[in-house]
Amino acid sequence: MRDSLSRRRFLAQAALGSAGAMVLRRAASARSYQANERISLALVGCTGRGQGFLGPDVVALCDVDSRRAAAAFKRFPDVPKFEDFRVMLDKMGKQIDAVIVCTPDHTHAAVTAASIRAGKHVYCEKPLTRTVHEARAVTELAAKHKVVTQMGNQGGYNVRAVEIVRSGALGEIRTVHLKGAKRMGDAGGGPRTRTPGTYTVPEGFNWDLWMGPAAARPYHPEWVSPNWRVWRDFSGGDLGGWAPHLFATTFKALKIDTLWDPQEGAAERPIIRVTAECSQDCPGVCRETFPTWVAVHWDVPAREGMPSVRLTYTRDDDGPRPNERWIAALREVFEKHPECGTVASFQEGYKWRCELLVGSKGLMRTAGHGSAQMDLLPAERFKDLGNPPESLSRPLGAPAMRGWTDAIRGGTAPMCNFIDFSGRFSEWYLLGNLASLFPGQTLEYDCIAGRVVNNEEADRAARPAYREGWTL
Repeated sequence: MRDSLSRRRFLAQAALGSAGAMVLRRAASARSYQANERISLALVGCTGRGQGFLGPDVVALCDVDSRRAAAAFKRFPDVPKFEDFRVMLDKMGKQIDAVIVCTPDHTHAAVTAASIRAGKHVYCEKPLTRTVHEARAVTELAAKHKVVTQMGNQGGYNVRAVEIVRSGALGEIRTVHLKGAKRMGDAGGGPRTRTPGTYTVPEGFNWDLWMGPAAARPYHPEWVSPNWRVWRDFSGGDLGGWAPHLFATTFKALKIDTLWDPQEGAAERPIIRVTAECSQDCPGVCRETFPTWVAVHWDVPAREGMPSVRLTYTRDDDGPRPNERWIAALREVFEKHPECGTVASFQEGYKWRCELLVGSKGLMRTAGHGSAQMDLLPAERFKDLGNPPESLSRPLGAPAMRGWTDAIRGGTAPMCNFIDFSGRFSEWYLLGNLASLFPGQTLEYDCIAGRVVNNEEADRAARPAYREGWTL
């Protein structure tokens, strides 16, 4: 886990992400699939999001909790069932073409890595991984084994919005505001206490396998569903839950992903500086959980003709004055751009999670999965804009399952494949969680090396050790 990625290995990876990606676009599997040929799928995690993937092409089911998975198991009585994904891959490897990963966040990387090493194509639900280093590791594995990959965020990025930004219609963009919110089903950030006592592991639930690579601890029902999303050891928090849905368009439109491409002869390394302001209510740093409120600032250097930009993510739905920091940021924007409306008009229909890109010629606001909602402000200025020339590919059925299976059959690489997009994207937004462990300190992240270069403690926190018996 702690090995650094050498420049030579990264250059090989980068080659796959650019010109070498044509390998993925033709046929990334060891054999070619016919148009209507069945792709045999294994499903790891059969409840929650996993229920949506149950179908006739599933040839293996794996879940550590046979109680919660009972309905899925009953629907497919003749499909082999497993507790341990490693046993499933060992016993049924030759019968499995691809693996769908729908486990809690902290085991995404372990299941994904093992599946890729076994030569399987992988569709992994968002967040791709829990930690920054895990995102780099599974991306490197995908490049090495030439498998088709996709992060499942049910929306990808808004291609038209990306092309509008890149066309220069908004002018120079130097400020972006990103709004977060509570993850669905959790009680928000802040300290948590567990009810004292000793608890027996329920029958049919494999606690050891559920813990996965996390540090071992006695079973407690408050660690697991539906509460696991509040704990850092098991969850990517609000950024892990919503950034993949909401912020992918900004990441792609502003070409932030290009900072991961080595530039021969470049005078400076591409460094992203990230700083977090956090509530101090745990008291001090919230190390077990996420802070009640947080504002994360990413200072991104100039790249490919675009100026340096500051992106600020705000999550402050808790406390006596919810959304105070978000409203203050909006007020500053609309005081400078009164022609774009007011805070009140902007908030209408966009009260929660969204992106606001502030350009020298106008504003763009988006919301919804994949930034499906999009408006340009002031509306009168852009009413005749139309569509810019198409400059990006539009994968079939992207970014859902169909785009992934089509790519397995030799079609265009999925929109959110690990190598070209979601690995880099995940590293970027997960830096926000890392920064919240070091509030007030600016962390410098070298995109090529995949390291925090100015803070050894933070660099170690970006690549936490796996417990014995687990590895990437």
